[in-house]
Amino acid sequence: MSVPLVSVPLVSVPLVSVLLMCTACAADKPTPQTPAKGVASVSELVLPFDAYKTTPEQRAVLGNAHNTLVVRCMRKRGITLAPPAEDPDTLAAIDPGNSRRYGVADTEAARSHGYHLARPPSPDTTGAWAGKLPKRTRHRLYGTAADRGCLDRATLFLDKGAPKADWSWLGLQDSLTLEQSAKDPAVTGAVKRWQSCMSQAGHSYPSPEAAIADGRWDLDKPEVSEDEKQTATADTACKWSSGLVAAWYAADAALQRAVIRDNPDRFAALRDNLKQRLSRASHLSAAD
Repeated sequence: MSVPLVSVPLVSVPLVSVLLMCTACAADKPTPQTPAKGVASVSELVLPFDAYKTTPEQRAVLGNAHNTLVVRCMRKRGITLAPPAEDPDTLAAIDPGNSRRYGVADTEAARSHGYHLARPPSPDTTGAWAGKLPKRTRHRLYGTAADRGCLDRATLFLDKGAPKADWSWLGLQDSLTLEQSAKDPAVTGAVKRWQSCMSQAGHSYPSPEAAIADGRWDLDKPEVSEDEKQTATADTACKWSSGLVAAWYAADAALQRAVIRDNPDRFAALRDNLKQRLSRASHLSAAD
């Protein structure tokens, strides 16, 4: 029921050997792709900001403590509730982490799921669960402008005494470093190599974004065509062979390190805020 905040060496350029005595011969050969060095799988895509974000285990601790407080609050109002528990394994299974940050990058997942998310269905959420409750119960749960509901009261209790922290600012910076790193020369150069690789594989797209946005795939439906799987598999293979994943990750990580370096007080507050809330949540769960 909690509402948590929604976690490299430089890439070498491809070597093009052109023999002056055989220009026509060389032109017939595909441009060699340089494998990305230092980043071997999506599991290695750990960014500096990740250290300040909640893990699935931490979200479960906070969520279940929040549940306990809501149940107590509603009981005082004569209402018995049984909100869905937060399971860390389930939260981890539905969390793609950074595996989709630079588009599809997991080749094995692409073979099975194409551009669709390779994860189980989402568990019952606060909104879905609360939407089935009687109107009077929902009124007590959400409250009004003049009288806070039990959801807000539970959040305020967990936040009590914790240093103020701007989590929305962190979310904005997370988006900005991704957007800005996409313009890095090493990344734009890798995109051109990706495009060439995809063209040689029979898929003509100007960018990775265009490939996943192809109107032939309906990502809102569960069905995944073989064409989608083949295209997504080629997409991921080209991302690695062109050095796109490594280049984008390196540029992204460098920008995030700079933001952390330039805003030590903000990040200290984020760290201390989460630490305090986790401590309060853990003590609450132990006592309950």
